Amino acid sequence: MDKALMPVLGNLAWIPHAATERVEILDRFNGVPTLGVLKQPDADHLFWRAVGYVPDRFSIWVYAPIDSDDADHLEECESADLLDGLVFNARSSRYVTVGIAEDNRLVFEREWLLPSGHAAEDVRLDLLQFLLEALVIAQAQGLPPGRRDVVDRATRAVREMTLTTSG
Repeated sequence: MDKALMPVLGNLAWIPHAATERVEILDRFNGVPTLGVLKQPDADHLFWRAVGYVPDRFSIWVYAPIDSDDADHLEECESADLLDGLVFNARSSRYVTVGIAEDNRLVFEREWLLPSGHAAEDVRLDLLQFLLEALVIAQAQGLPPGRRDVVDRATRAVREMTLTTSG
């Protein structure tokens, strides 16, 4: 289950890679998928919009590899408990890919070690703090002007999300 998803920048957040064979949508908001399973040749992944559209049309996405036990959990549990044990209060730490989307198109991604045993609020705050740090590091690199503009906008948005979440 170590197969990390490598999203393609510019793709829709719920179809982050061309190798996606099928998308099982488990939840939507205003018609946009926010939770589901990406069926891929190497490994299936849960996708989840962790923070949505605040501010400036930005959203934060998590892509977690899932095994057959995780898939069984998704099929058998109540909708309110879909993320419990996989993302919230995770039984074990696991590497996931996190992405930032602007207008639902991915503009930034990084691998992150999702900690075990964290409640929803802690997962969101840890995720935002990690992304803010990663964006600041990216800003310090010599990015081309167009890429720099996107990273600057994403940094401002994630900084605001972090302040809102921790405040």
